[in-house]
Amino acid sequence: MTQFQPPQVHGIQPGDPLGTPPPAYQLPPWSAAAIAGFVLSLIGCVGITAPFGLIFGIIGTVTTSGGRRRGRGLAIAAIPISIVMGIVSLLIAAAMLVGLGFAALVAELAPALEADLDGMGRAVAALRAMGSDDFNSDVNDQELQSWLEEVGGKHGKLVEIVQFTPVPQTTSPGLTMLNLDAKFVNGRTNITLLLRIDGWKPKLDDIQVDGSSPRDQD
Repeated sequence: MTQFQPPQVHGIQPGDPLGTPPPAYQLPPWSAAAIAGFVLSLIGCVGITAPFGLIFGIIGTVTTSGGRRRGRGLAIAAIPISIVMGIVSLLIAAAMLVGLGFAALVAELAPALEADLDGMGRAVAALRAMGSDDFNSDVNDQELQSWLEEVGGKHGKLVEIVQFTPVPQTTSPGLTMLNLDAKFVNGRTNITLLLRIDGWKPKLDDIQVDGSSPRDQD
């Protein structure tokens, strides 16, 4: 007598009512380029990582196309973020360069206003080195020396620059005003510098000590 064999159902073996489960669905792996691009784009304003964020963001959009890898949203977001952060970092760097230029010019100004009669030649040369093309063409050496002698006779030698403060608005386009609180031998007074930015480096376009400028010398 032939023994009865139960029919086989696809995916289910006799004696195993649950059968063999189908293989679990595997999510595609994350795109390392997409993750790196997003992270580098976010920290782009604190270093030079923004260009790398842009590059990895573009690579990430390619590697995640068609769902081959995860992270397409991160890769796409990294591109505009990198551009914005790159612009911000450039503006920060430019502001730092100009600020350092202001500080360097103030430091160079001190020897010129500390000179006595024997050092007038060096003082005039120092102002010439700081001056813009317009300043150096409009004011000759004799006018500079007369102004230095006038400032020295009234205020004495410069002792210390206490602080300097940029003034946002000026009456002349392309120029920046810088106010200095200065201590001279005969007391404290104000120095006003009118500066022209030349290749991120400020150049002296005019200088006034207590309202007196070398441009006023005849």
